[in-house]
Formats: sequence, C-alpha cells, structure tokens
Amino acid sequence: MNVDVDINVDIDVDIDVDVDIDVYFDVDIDVDIDVDVDIDVDIYVDVDIDVDINVDIDVDIDVDIDMDIDVDI
Repeated sequence: MNVDVDINVDIDVDIDVDVDIDVYFDVDIDVDIDVDVDIDVDIYVDVDIDVDINVDIDVDIDVDIDMDIDVDI
C-alpha cells in the first residue's frame, strides 16, 4: 500500500497603513489704538488625513492523495 500525501500551504499577508496628519494654524492680530480700535483675527486650519489600508491575503492549498491498493486472494 502506498500513500503519498503532499500538503503545501502558502499564506501571504501584507498590511500597509499610511497616516499623514498636517495641521496649520495661522493667526494674525493687528491692533491699532487711536480713538478707534481695529482687531483683525485670521484663523487658518488645514487638516489633511490620508489613511490607506491595503490587505492582500492569498491562500493556496494543494492536496494530492494517490492510493494504490492491490489485494490478491
């Protein structure tokens, strides 16, 4: 009796995570006092969030079973 069993398992898991956060604050305050008061306030907020998630899972399973059974009575 011959029994041959071959099992090949290949698992590839790739996870890439990119997170970019940019925050910009610009504040300009101009104050002039004569008899009048002038207040200029400029607020600039820039938020960029980039999230890239790539998941690649490859599973290959190869199972080969060969049986040769001879019975002579």
